[in-house]
Amino acid sequence: MALPLVWLADVLRAADLRVVETDGWKTRTASGPQPRPLGVLNHHTATPASYARAAPTVQMCIDGRPDLDGPLCHAVIGYDGTVHLIAAGRANHAGKARASGPNPAGDGNTLYVGFEWDYHGVNQSPSPEQYDAAVRATRAVLAKLGRPADAARGHRETSVTGKIDPGRVDLDQFRRDVAAANPQEDSDLTPEQAAQLSRIENELLGPRGDRGQIQGWGTATGPRTVVAMLVDLHNALLAPQLSRYPDPNSKIKLSAVDAIRDNNGVIYQLPAMISAAGQADPAKVAAALRPMLAEVVGPVVAESVRAALGDDNENQADAIVTELAQRLAGREAAA
Repeated sequence: MALPLVWLADVLRAADLRVVETDGWKTRTASGPQPRPLGVLNHHTATPASYARAAPTVQMCIDGRPDLDGPLCHAVIGYDGTVHLIAAGRANHAGKARASGPNPAGDGNTLYVGFEWDYHGVNQSPSPEQYDAAVRATRAVLAKLGRPADAARGHRETSVTGKIDPGRVDLDQFRRDVAAANPQEDSDLTPEQAAQLSRIENELLGPRGDRGQIQGWGTATGPRTVVAMLVDLHNALLAPQLSRYPDPNSKIKLSAVDAIRDNNGVIYQLPAMISAAGQADPAKVAAALRPMLAEVVGPVVAESVRAALGDDNENQADAIVTELAQRLAGREAAA
C-alpha cells in the first residue's frame, strides 16, 4: 500500500523546484500513525551549510540521531534551493504540537508535512535560493492539501519544548510570500533569476536578525546597509563639485582623495558600461572596468609613485605610472 505523501515529487516539480529523490524515500516511514496533514511545518537543521556543501544533513535526516529514530522530515531543502525527498510516510520532525494559526493541537508528526532547511539558523541565515524554494514548496503542498497560507507554521510556533527554528526567518513575511501569486505569473523572471535578485537584495541589506528583520552589516559606526554606506560615500566623497586637475606644470600637489573626487563623472558611467558589456559575462564586465580603473586610479598611482621616488626620479616615476596605466587598461606594457 502506498504511503500518504508519495505525491510530493510530482507536486514539487510542478512548482519548478529541483527535486532529488533519495533511494527508498517512497517506502520510508517512522513507526506510528501515518500523516493526515493540515499544514506545513518548517525547521532548520542547525548545521552550517554553503553553496559548496548545500545539503550536509540529508543522511542524518534519513537515518535519525542517537536520541531520535529517522526519518526526521519529509524533505530537506538545501542551501542551493534543491529539495531532497526523505520520506513519504510518518517522519519524526514535530513531536507534540500546540494549536497554531488555523491548525489544531495534537500529534505534529500526523498534522504536518515537515521541511528541514539545511542551514545553521543561529549563526547563519537561509540563502535566498533556499528561502525561495521553501516558499514555493510550502505553497505547492498547501495547494495540494487545500489549505490556506496561514497553515504554514514554523516549529517555534507549535513546539511545546521551546524550539527556535527556523531561525532568522520572519514567519509572518514568509506566510505573506506563500500567499502571494507565483512570481512567474507576474514577471518574466525565471526561478533562478528571482533567486539571484533575492541574493543581491540580501547582500545590500546585510544578514537578517534572529526573526528575519533587516539589520545591516556591522561597521565601526554601527549596523549599516550597503545602500546606506553608498549614500554616505557619495555625500562625503563624490558630491562636492571640485575643479579640474591643476595645470601639469603647477607646483600644487593633488591628493589621492581629490583625484578620486574629480573622477566622479567616470564612476557615474559605470552602470552603463557594465550594462553595455553584458552583465552575464564576467570577462566582459572586467574588460569594461579596466579603462575606468586606469582613468580613476591612474592619478592616485601617479601621485603616490612620484611622492615615493622624489622629484629627482621624475622620468622613472612617469615610466612606472605609464606601465601601470597600460596594464590597468588591459593593454600590454610598453616594451
